[in-house]
Amino acid sequence: MRAILICGGLLSEGFLNQTIKMYPDAVVYAVDGGLAVADKAGIMPTYLVGDFDTADASLVEQYEAKCVTLRHHPEKDATDTELAIEDALERGAEELYLLGATGSRLDHTFANVHMLYKVLLRGKKAWIVNENNRISLHREPFCKKKEELFGTYVSFLPFFGEVTGIKLSGVKYPLNGATMTAGNSLGVSNECVENSIEVSFTDGYLLMIEARD
Repeated sequence: MRAILICGGLLSEGFLNQTIKMYPDAVVYAVDGGLAVADKAGIMPTYLVGDFDTADASLVEQYEAKCVTLRHHPEKDATDTELAIEDALERGAEELYLLGATGSRLDHTFANVHMLYKVLLRGKKAWIVNENNRISLHREPFCKKKEELFGTYVSFLPFFGEVTGIKLSGVKYPLNGATMTAGNSLGVSNECVENSIEVSFTDGYLLMIEARD
């Protein structure tokens, strides 16, 4: 099962519709303020999640009659996005795509990046995607074909203190057994120069950001 979460950050109707068309079988969650862009894009969510402190009350009322609504108290210990992720995982989601998960609220942006770790610990996959970036978190070696990359640039950063034994091949700036540590920018702004890139490392959590201008 795939799940698309429409969050309350920056998200255009066009990009939302483009992503929905790519994954027509996905279950769609509208998370609080994300309902506004879902409505403008003509997307009918299956689930409506939030305390609705940022969503228009009349719009919420309109959709509550059509969606499974998971209403939460505003004073809680988790963001609406985290609660939506928890619900999707409990319902059997194997892949989660977080749209509108980045924006002017950097606290929410960073919290949403941390949700990638939460999903990874559950043995599932998650991506934060906007019009210029796709962000994922990795614990195991992986390979990406050039045509599968989201954009021209690919960057790697340690999610926690360090990632050891990093090997990057198929890129403009390869690495062989390097260590990435917090506080330096060693892995930023690489490029694929072959048919695919191969990434391996011995320990740590590696954040991958695929970017395009």
